[in-house]
Amino acid sequence: MSLDLRHLRAFATLGQELHFRRASESLRVAQPALTKTIQQLEDHVGTPLLVRSTRRVELTEAGRVFLAEIADVTAQIDRAVERARKAARGVRGELRIAYTDFAINGALPHFLRAFNEAHPDIYLDLIFMPTIHQHEAILRHRIDIGFLYGVSDQQPINSLPFDENDYVAILPVNHHLAKRDQLALSDLKAEKFVFGTGDSWMIFRNQVFAECRARGFLPEISLEATNSDGIFGLVIAGAGVAIYSSAIGNMPRQGIAIRQLTDMPAKLPITAVWERGNASKELTVFLRFLRRFRPLAKSG
Repeated sequence: MSLDLRHLRAFATLGQELHFRRASESLRVAQPALTKTIQQLEDHVGTPLLVRSTRRVELTEAGRVFLAEIADVTAQIDRAVERARKAARGVRGELRIAYTDFAINGALPHFLRAFNEAHPDIYLDLIFMPTIHQHEAILRHRIDIGFLYGVSDQQPINSLPFDENDYVAILPVNHHLAKRDQLALSDLKAEKFVFGTGDSWMIFRNQVFAECRARGFLPEISLEATNSDGIFGLVIAGAGVAIYSSAIGNMPRQGIAIRQLTDMPAKLPITAVWERGNASKELTVFLRFLRRFRPLAKSG
């Protein structure tokens, strides 16, 4: 028996679902047909890839290794199919662009819309990705360009300042400090804080912690969230206050008070980063447009 995409797709789906019925529904094939396909795959590999029982399905050690190895293969095939479909629609190029919460809530959407209007033949594949992961993704060619929080001097990566915002405090609307028009970071030292989780928000957290230490305190963290919506929800619920980007003004939320921090001279920077050796024609076009558009170029 020869191995084909049908076998890889079936195993990849079953390896994620670990349930024959759900996998067959996802693949839109009958469950007996899926079972036969997996049996053929195991015969070809020469070892069991799954442990089956009446209630559950588990991967063997060989199955876990095989699943990890075929992930890139199936992703590349999906990508090839999608690019062929786009070419049929007149799309001639593609760029994979990573962004953070701060970037997508600031000037980035306006830039991307303008680029789309000027270059409809280049498809922009947008991928949410925390700052800490973007450098590695660029070097592994998983993305072409990223928009991250902070500055970058890592080699061999080029960078270009794109946007910047102020640091602000966000509080529940009924918080006693919300009665004031402006706050200092030091005014929050007795408050409990809501932060993004350590891994995804590490660089931002480290910056805020450094600013707090400079004012003689460390923030007491009450709860953490994985994304901005989670942070806002916890603040609204009264779990604590948070430090965020003034870009939050572009997406007003009921139940939140936003106050400028007068003793935070630093700006919250958004930087575009890409691999120096990337000779992609689409990236060259994108960077040329970026240098003309970026807000910091217009402000001086």
